[in-house]
Amino acid sequence: MKDIKLAVIAGTPYDTYLGKSYYSSQGYEVLSDYTSESPAEQNRLQYSNPEKLQQITLNKIMKLKAAGAKAVIIYCNSLSAVLDKSDLIQKSKLPLLTPLDVYQALSISEPQKIAVLAANSQSAVKIEKIIAANNPQLEFITAGIMPIINAIEAEIEAEKIYQQYGLKELIDSFQKMGADQLLLGCTHLPYLKSEIKADFNKIIDPAAEILELLLKDSLTINLSKEEL
Repeated sequence: MKDIKLAVIAGTPYDTYLGKSYYSSQGYEVLSDYTSESPAEQNRLQYSNPEKLQQITLNKIMKLKAAGAKAVIIYCNSLSAVLDKSDLIQKSKLPLLTPLDVYQALSISEPQKIAVLAANSQSAVKIEKIIAANNPQLEFITAGIMPIINAIEAEIEAEKIYQQYGLKELIDSFQKMGADQLLLGCTHLPYLKSEIKADFNKIIDPAAEILELLLKDSLTINLSKEEL
């Protein structure tokens, strides 16, 4: 599978850079693009014009397909939450995975509390609904943290963000409310993973799981081979 070029598309230049860096580090050749110039522009499109965002994303996919991409990863939770994935697959004829596919595959047998960190409430609601469909016994504790996402975009030092932007206190609050696991529901958040893990070590990070799905999904592999 690693001979297949991956298209990585995210909401902004910086989270696209994060996604490209991660999948490149796993040995894949990565082509990348983004749908907005900033988190503020991305937020506006998600809330006010998802149809335009759908078309922008399709255009980016087709551009990367023409450059040789054989499979697509949408490396953005909030973007994934508003896209019509089936429509993108049908029109591009490429396999496509998002962090939401990881949440759909998540199976937790015993009752637990899951804390979810997301960029905005729209993304958080979609994540909760997807996970709850297969895990109705779960209780969710959720927070939208766009100011922290903006700080990551500004490349402020990770330790400074964690200590001075209220995130440490939020993590402490999750623990006081009984959270068993913490889900990084935004692809910016691995930037702070080391800092978070020092205080909360049971973390669900979808980036690696997307690769597992790509390797396990026979439909994805077959579609990729057809495009070679």
